[in-house]
Amino acid sequence: MKPFGRVNFFAYKTIFCLCMLGGLLVAPTSQAESNTQQPTNKPLLLDRAYLEPKFLLPPAPDVTSDRGRQELLDIKNLLAHVTPEQKRLAALDAETQNVSFFADTVRGLDLEKLPLTKALFEQVRYTEDTEAKRFKNHFMRKRPYIVDASIQPCVEPEKGGDFASYPSGHATMGFSMGVVLANLIPERAPEILERARQYAENRMICGAHHLSDIIAGQTLGTIVAIELMKNTIFHQQMEATRSELKAAGLTRHP
Repeated sequence: MKPFGRVNFFAYKTIFCLCMLGGLLVAPTSQAESNTQQPTNKPLLLDRAYLEPKFLLPPAPDVTSDRGRQELLDIKNLLAHVTPEQKRLAALDAETQNVSFFADTVRGLDLEKLPLTKALFEQVRYTEDTEAKRFKNHFMRKRPYIVDASIQPCVEPEKGGDFASYPSGHATMGFSMGVVLANLIPERAPEILERARQYAENRMICGAHHLSDIIAGQTLGTIVAIELMKNTIFHQQMEATRSELKAAGLTRHP
């Protein structure tokens, strides 16, 4: 299905370039320090000085602008043509907010049998979620179903999230985890990143995000992954995870 037309060509080109950049930046550097207080047992592991919302993402399109109105029309057009199976997967993805959504792409990705992998992606989740919330609070964009009551969300909306549309948290999570996982299992990178794209775009099927929310989340998630992989501690965790994945037969790379 190609629901978004030529608009996505530019989005995918941007994300592709960011992901290629990520592949070049996985060598560790000195540990970054957070400039905000974090729980001592869960450090942020990236330098927030370079993650300022106003410097990384353009303002979200105004709902009254031509682009804002077109984005709502795109959602309605998409919802008019999705299949029951696409709706089912979109609802499932909406409820799955950890790396296990890649299990249908990477067979054998069982977190209960892969403790190091689980711990690594819990760190990714903590980091990207912290940043996504900070960016959402900066932009305060209304969700599509708040702007237009004819758009129905696929799952019950979380309380307090009416102004949390930009950037998409799911897209941020999907791409931060997808880029890290693609670096861990490089032979499956195309399929992993394709699943991350699908996971992100399913938020439109859920009526929870505009296309620009998803593009912004893909961008932020990729940047978070790159910054994490430059961190010494995280890099060491990745190497241990890579060994665990190899022992489980999920990657051939040492």
